[in-house]
Amino acid sequence: MPLLNRYRADLHIHTVLSPCADLDMGPVNIIRAAHRLGTGIIAIADHHAAANVPAVMEYAGAGPPLIIPGIEVQTREDVHLLCLFSGLRAADDFAALIREKLPPVRNRPELFGEQVVVNGAEEILYFEEILLAGSVDMTVEGVAREVIARDGLLIPSHVDRPAYSLLANLGFLPPGLAVDALEIARPELMGKLWAEHPGLKGMPFITSSDAHFLSQMDTEYVTVFDLAEPSFWEIKLALGGKAGRRVAIEAREPDHAEP
Repeated sequence: MPLLNRYRADLHIHTVLSPCADLDMGPVNIIRAAHRLGTGIIAIADHHAAANVPAVMEYAGAGPPLIIPGIEVQTREDVHLLCLFSGLRAADDFAALIREKLPPVRNRPELFGEQVVVNGAEEILYFEEILLAGSVDMTVEGVAREVIARDGLLIPSHVDRPAYSLLANLGFLPPGLAVDALEIARPELMGKLWAEHPGLKGMPFITSSDAHFLSQMDTEYVTVFDLAEPSFWEIKLALGGKAGRRVAIEAREPDHAEP
């Protein structure tokens, strides 16, 4: 088995493209915050779009951090799903499908905020006019099928929250739903979650910032991966508990200077 290294990861970060995100959530600030926090892997997961992933990749260069393309989808059941992909081609293909399933409603910036697409220098390329908030016309199972078809990772978002979560809205993890992990917003309450849903014990969990503001990236707990190298495929191995790769949730060390 190759030598494994430990990497901190935040697999759920929004940018200025998400209507509910702060305008400070541009590529430069996100990457600088990742450096400050010692986060070696991040996923950009805006609502229903991946148009700002190239900008974050451009500014990050060869890294660190590694940038994973992602999209957060709100299904017909009002369930949030984190969908991660190995590269831009798969993410863009998935984003095109999701766009077709969005209601044809124009964004109202005065109500929802601007939806800004930028480049790596944070120059504005355009404003997304279709509202990216709300639900798409796809079920949880339908989204899962499309993610699997693109060799992606399917992770139900913040399953411990009382709204927009799989467990809150459906009440259970549907049998046969091929999830790669579950995201928990408050790991300190994991015991309570297991008590309420004992069938989830033994499943892989991650925690993420779900950051819409820069300050939210500095979380009390952090996901750590033991990997041969920082890559999407290594993360997939870790979530599957394969080849000695591992994933865990740990309290963040006070010193943010370590990579």
